[in-house]
Amino acid sequence: MAVAVVALLTAAAPLSVPAHAAPKVDRQVVDDTDLTIKTTVGIRGEDIEQMRAQGRRSATPTPPAEPQHAERAAEHDWRQRVPALSLLEGQREANRQIAAHPQPARPAAEASPSPMVAAPIGEQPAAARVTECFDAGGADNGIGRIHNRFTYCARVKLVAEYWEVDNRGIPVEKEGTSTGTIEIFTQGDDKERRVRVFSRIQRDSVDYDWGPIDNLFVAPNLPLSLIAHCSEEYEICHATRGAATMPWVTWDNNTRWFYWDVYNHEVVTAGRDKLSFSRWYLSAFSDSSRYRTIRPGNSAPRLVRCDSATYFSRFDTRYPKACIFAETIPHLTYDLVSEYSDVSLHIWRAQNDPNDTYPMLAPDGVPWPRDKEIPGKFVPGDNTAPALHRITSALHPDLVQANSDHKDGACYGRPPYGHLYQLTGLPVPPDTPAQQCDEYPFASTLEGAGHPDPENPSFNFSVEAVDQHHNSVAGGKLIAYYVDDRILAWDAGLDLPYQVNDKFYVNIRG
Repeated sequence: MAVAVVALLTAAAPLSVPAHAAPKVDRQVVDDTDLTIKTTVGIRGEDIEQMRAQGRRSATPTPPAEPQHAERAAEHDWRQRVPALSLLEGQREANRQIAAHPQPARPAAEASPSPMVAAPIGEQPAAARVTECFDAGGADNGIGRIHNRFTYCARVKLVAEYWEVDNRGIPVEKEGTSTGTIEIFTQGDDKERRVRVFSRIQRDSVDYDWGPIDNLFVAPNLPLSLIAHCSEEYEICHATRGAATMPWVTWDNNTRWFYWDVYNHEVVTAGRDKLSFSRWYLSAFSDSSRYRTIRPGNSAPRLVRCDSATYFSRFDTRYPKACIFAETIPHLTYDLVSEYSDVSLHIWRAQNDPNDTYPMLAPDGVPWPRDKEIPGKFVPGDNTAPALHRITSALHPDLVQANSDHKDGACYGRPPYGHLYQLTGLPVPPDTPAQQCDEYPFASTLEGAGHPDPENPSFNFSVEAVDQHHNSVAGGKLIAYYVDDRILAWDAGLDLPYQVNDKFYVNIRG
């Protein structure tokens, strides 16, 4: 079955390309939207004639599939290793990709995604997760679809050109082109510093342009190999398992996924949580005694951030290490129509009409010195908007306490800061126990009510009386979100802390 080409193909391989030329793994971000993987394979003329003759005599033109090798063959490792990315370099690269390729938004009417973002990783991905990611849109454009920080999928056009080569391995005449669509589904792990890269050829996507005879007897029986690599030096990351190799015609009728694990190491890291960035990509080639890959085809490298934070847990299960996809904007989504609508409406007002929220910047009748600026609103494609940063009671007790004290001062007039809000805080305190005082930004963020200086508050926050049940449900969603999206806590010890610390946003969905 023919497949539409997603982008214009480059010109034929130069005749001077040496055999086994190493692919260039560019240190810089890939800015185009061409997801085409192009590989070039050389075949000796006498071998082409033998394959044609064998194909015509064969009554069973489909050779059996070869198993995926457990070990990686050195001759199939064409990587050009690049140095480690610093945290700032990694974040800047992620920001460029986010700006260049905003991920498609989930429609409001669409069912919510699977509640556990970091799904168990098996030898085959969960079919429901695969369907959810690919059906959400965007898998075949730009950088693929980063469905959430633990799930990635892409459909990539594969173009393999086969050339007759001379005795020196130099291409002299093009024999044919085989094309197909590679499906990639990758999961981040929340217990190890790794991602598992699954791949296969989309069923019925293969097409041959070799001529009437060779389309039947040569092209379908040539082997195609897929393998995943990591880009950085061995101190940073390594990949496991050898290539998956099958004839093109077998790939075209296969539904099983093959996989590789790409591990990130704790050797070159930064900060309390041992952070580092690394990249992985998929490589396609075709080798045997008769034909040899001249240039392997590589997908654009995708960026992951790995950590060894020790404070993630849920229901007595701990998540001490993880790798997440960095090229997306982490955001918590609250629905306006929900069992926590009081909280959703409060956050919506704080983000969109901050001057109409309490505490006021000045009492009634007194000119305001400025407008309130409340951070954290999710803007698709904008990773530079003012964000929120997580804090915890264990790691930041003074900051958490300051947020609580200022919230109580603005809501109830309680000490030690109640005097600051006598004329600007809530005119009527919450009617407890039916109501509670809700604050935004959250008490568990650096930008909460006590930010930036408890003795010189900015008042860039909002408090409001909300239903107790609504507040409880919304708070539970926030706690779960921190684990599901692997939101790291603020680390003041990092260089350039605002640029490299983990951040997140809040999206109010109507």
